[in-house]
Amino acid sequence: MSYHAFWSASAKLRRTMRASPEQPIEPRPGKEQLAARYWAQRSKLLVSSRHRTTNALLTAVYSETPAVGSAWVPVAVREDDEAKSLCAWWNSTPVRLMLFNRRSKTLDYPSWSLDQLRSVRVPSPVNPGWGGLLAAYEEACDIELLPLRDGEQCEGRRIIDRAAAQVLGIPEATIADWRRRLACEPTISNRPAGVKGA
Repeated sequence: MSYHAFWSASAKLRRTMRASPEQPIEPRPGKEQLAARYWAQRSKLLVSSRHRTTNALLTAVYSETPAVGSAWVPVAVREDDEAKSLCAWWNSTPVRLMLFNRRSKTLDYPSWSLDQLRSVRVPSPVNPGWGGLLAAYEEACDIELLPLRDGEQCEGRRIIDRAAAQVLGIPEATIADWRRRLACEPTISNRPAGVKGA
């Protein structure tokens, strides 16, 4: 039996929130039971467990086909709409900030343990802004997201962050300011601290 997998965190492959696993994989001989156990955790929502901060575009993807991943961790969700809403949330600037607060390995190529990923706060479906996350996913799911250093030029990020602001009950301008500050951070901009310019 072959399995559908997101095998790479490459920004060349992952450009929009709506994505498809890029390759079928076959379990190694003698590892069929382990593969079946992993496959039982497949999901339509997967979050990144590592990426390059200077060029990565996404921290979560939604797949019509439930999948597993190598640099992507499947997340248990009950319904498609929940998966889509959480995909938008995980790609928002507030979640990026939470992830960067927990990064390990090197600063410009962080990785996150399962415990670190579980510690990221997510909104409840009863949150008044929850419906805005689904709407943001539907509006932006096929827009190519730009790297964080280009966040101000990225319409998809503005759509997602507008919904995130509603969830958090804060002005959209506050998250826009966070997005601008992140874009200047040396491990994101790939520029030495104190160097200005786009």
